[in-house]
Amino acid sequence: MKMLRTTLAVVILTSSFHGAAAQTEKPAMPPEQEAKVLIKAYTTRYQPVLIEANRAWWEASTTGSNEAFDRKKKADKALVALHSDTYLADRVNAILKSGAVTDPVERRQLEVMRLHLLAAHADPDLQNRIVDLQSDIEQTFNTHRSDVGGKLLTENEVRAILAETTDSKQAEAAWKGYMQVGRKADGKLRELVALRNELARQLGYPDFHAYKLASQEIEPEPFFALFDELDRLTAAPFAEIKARIDAARAKKFGVAESDLRPWHFGDLFFQEAPEVEGVDLDAVYRDVDLVALTKHYYQSLGFECEDIFARSDLLEKEGKSPHAFATDIDREGDIRVLCNIKPNLYWADTTMHEIGHAVYDKYIDRALPFTLREASHSITTEGVAMMFGAIVKNADFLARVRKLKADEAAAAGRAAADALRMEKLMFARWTQVMVRFEHGLYTQPDQDLGKLWWGLKKRYQLLNPPESTDRPDYAAKVHILTEPVYYHSYLMGDLFAAQVRNTIARRVLGQASPGETSFFGETKAGDYLRREVFGPGNLYSWNELTKRATGEPLTAKYFAEQFVR
Repeated sequence: MKMLRTTLAVVILTSSFHGAAAQTEKPAMPPEQEAKVLIKAYTTRYQPVLIEANRAWWEASTTGSNEAFDRKKKADKALVALHSDTYLADRVNAILKSGAVTDPVERRQLEVMRLHLLAAHADPDLQNRIVDLQSDIEQTFNTHRSDVGGKLLTENEVRAILAETTDSKQAEAAWKGYMQVGRKADGKLRELVALRNELARQLGYPDFHAYKLASQEIEPEPFFALFDELDRLTAAPFAEIKARIDAARAKKFGVAESDLRPWHFGDLFFQEAPEVEGVDLDAVYRDVDLVALTKHYYQSLGFECEDIFARSDLLEKEGKSPHAFATDIDREGDIRVLCNIKPNLYWADTTMHEIGHAVYDKYIDRALPFTLREASHSITTEGVAMMFGAIVKNADFLARVRKLKADEAAAAGRAAADALRMEKLMFARWTQVMVRFEHGLYTQPDQDLGKLWWGLKKRYQLLNPPESTDRPDYAAKVHILTEPVYYHSYLMGDLFAAQVRNTIARRVLGQASPGETSFFGETKAGDYLRREVFGPGNLYSWNELTKRATGEPLTAKYFAEQFVR
């Protein structure tokens, strides 16, 4: 799954922009003309600052050096400074409220500027403290190595132990070794929460969670209604799957089901499906060149990604971020992917996922203004990436792209379809934990967070906690610290993906079963995505883009059709 993708929604953006213009009581020009002037002046300043921030983030993520992280802090603070101009924020808001600007492209630019400037009236020093803390935490995660039996292991090495071992003590040691990063980060997380809530209150929001939803054009009431609906849809089928998983994991480790603990489930956070029975899908990708496989697939849809791989950093190394992300450095074609590829199912999914982000960015219409030359929303880009990542478990993909023999493809396809349904239901439950935890974290930060975390994991994931819940395991999930109130984008992206997949299969390709095709070789599918999803960039809000691309607002029904029923 896609980890850490930098956007303006991630850094707490919010300096002197207005110059002499602020000295006047009223603008000296009509709002239509003022809008053009403000857009041009803003873009002139914003473009180089954003590019430098992206380059600095890339250097910090690939090297882990103190110098690189100092550069990143400086660049992030420059973004804060640019977006803390109260005069600019007030004028943009006034022009939008006036309704004088009717050109849709100009109005959308102003709306995107408004979102970037939401924090303009917050204290810049406060925001800079947040930047410093976030950067320090990111460096902590990049350089963390898990002490397991006296050996310092990378995250990949810990994941390998959890996936392969049948020894409970070894699994426990590996899991707890990684969770030590939570102890390192917990103090700074608590400080961050206090600072973020103070920022939100300065801006008139009750807490940071409410502020972040507003910055993402998400209304709270339908947001929580959607997650309540998903809870109702997925609770019973997940419980059936969890019973199967428990039986298989208890057998694997030779323990009673009642003795199963978080380290027995093959993953750090129980967000990915463990092997239960049948085909070992890790083995399907064990001797595969995942870069070549990914290139071959995307090229069959008409998406060239050779240039993206050429600029990317794909293998594990000291100091490098252990996660994965894609980034568009300059919105002119310098698109890169960071991975730590190993020949297994996890990295097959992740590589396909990140290139999904990258081709989205690559095929945004370059004729759009700079401020709109980005994905419509994290929901839409995550949706596309998750759709492509999941395709590595598709029977059609296994036969035609992975090129398994007919009998192998059939067996793997059955196991993969079962694993994919399991994965999507598991991820839906895991995302409930993240959404509810972050809401509680910001609305009631003084509560027992360990108790909250493990209570949610028990309720939504049916996991027995470790021997004590008085542990900051929540702080080992890096998104909570560096990409706050973002995780819902993954599950909402899954809904978007199911809706888009249904549209492509049925309306574009005339196929009856959206879940069966991998779209391999279907240039019509590539053309649709380029035209209806990628090309518009941020010209439309995510809600509007969804309606335009699929003919209806975002709904859970296609996700339920494919994975629940």
